[in-house]
Amino acid sequence: MNNLKLHLFFLALIFAAALANTAQAQLTFDRPKTDPPLDNPYNISLPREKILEGVREVLKTCNLQIDETLSKPTEGKIVLKPVVFTKGVTTKSDLEYLATLPAGDVRNWLQGRATLEITALPLDQKTSQLLVSAIIQGRIADALSPNKWIDCTSNGRMEDEVLRGLAGKILGIDLSQKNSSGRSTRRILTCEY
Repeated sequence: MNNLKLHLFFLALIFAAALANTAQAQLTFDRPKTDPPLDNPYNISLPREKILEGVREVLKTCNLQIDETLSKPTEGKIVLKPVVFTKGVTTKSDLEYLATLPAGDVRNWLQGRATLEITALPLDQKTSQLLVSAIIQGRIADALSPNKWIDCTSNGRMEDEVLRGLAGKILGIDLSQKNSSGRSTRRILTCEY
């Protein structure tokens, strides 16, 4: 009887070890490999005017509106009007993916929006830097002020995604991250081009 218990114990131990190795292998090998974020600002071997021309082309393709009052085209600065990129039940998780929400906030998030600032800074006649900044906000359900937007601190993912899309389009190369299916995507907010 003792021998049977000993054999069952070792069998259970071997089975548990096999399960642990299987689970560990799935966690280790199935993770998508991500590239480190691009430098922001990103150096491009083109004059500022060419970069701004490429940015405007992408913005026009994506039907993103430029805020003419905040933009300073002569200084190489383009500011977009706020774009709602998420709404509904996935709003909180979408916001948490792109930003750090205010600490201790347990709110009913209704929408997420972003305002992008794209700046091209000349370094010399042939080289410029492309800088992308994002202001991410979430709208909450509040009876007293139904249109209240709360600022969230960006974690840099949106800036990197937009920078990869713009720089890749301007340079004619693929700088985009690969999605879970292995296909690369060029995105700016909700627009894939």
